[in-house]
Amino acid sequence: MADSSDAHPLGALLAQVSDEQGAICVRQLGQHRFLTFGNKVEQSCLNTLSPHRLEHVYTQAMLLGLLLRKQARTALILGLGGGSLVRAIQHARPNLDITAIEARQGVIDMALEWFDLKPDDAHLSLVCSDAEEFLASEDPSRYDLIFADLYQAEGVHAGQNTSDFLALCRQRLNEQGLLLLNQWSSEYRDSLLAREALQSVFGGGIAHLQVQGGNVIAFGFASGLPRLDGKRLFADALALGQALEIPLHTLARNFTRQNRAALRALR
Repeated sequence: MADSSDAHPLGALLAQVSDEQGAICVRQLGQHRFLTFGNKVEQSCLNTLSPHRLEHVYTQAMLLGLLLRKQARTALILGLGGGSLVRAIQHARPNLDITAIEARQGVIDMALEWFDLKPDDAHLSLVCSDAEEFLASEDPSRYDLIFADLYQAEGVHAGQNTSDFLALCRQRLNEQGLLLLNQWSSEYRDSLLAREALQSVFGGGIAHLQVQGGNVIAFGFASGLPRLDGKRLFADALALGQALEIPLHTLARNFTRQNRAALRALR
């Protein structure tokens, strides 16, 4: 199955399967292993020397949710990919119950075989389902944290930035719940529409964090924006960042700076 890494920027091909949506590939370059959908776009990245370390800044930023809702006991992850968020959360909060939703069984299989996911973890449930169908199902479960990062072959799934999808997420949050949403878009108009959709569902309980690479992480607070102790947030972010080998304190500082006006109004 392996091929030469010279012809592909993400390295040698380790494994490949196909389903009705196309190819699902695993490639490796040095210590980094990648999940792709048959092209040159990274869907997920595993640092084989530090499996818990998130390699993409936007996913690092999403882990601020663990600090903004420190008492969280349950998390829903929409879009498993190679399981990067799952591994990081398991390392940071091993007793947090995680349900991860992935529409493609082949992606789940690849994550289990190649991306260091542990299927016997009692705190992890992997579900093969369309995310919107899962959210709209009669399952009564509610979650403290929802991470939405749905990707297709060429980029973020457009559906996750619609008011209908966001309303379903809002319904699945506990009273003090928090939605963390990857709102990357290549067009300004799409970005504006995504923000308007989020505001239509969460009202004033929203914040944004723009990070390196053009991604914007949206924070939707079910109970409104929190009153933050900046010093405590930075200290917690520094400690968690050291445990995960990521600059989370820098992201925490950027979060407070970029949302300064809204957060200051709560004082």
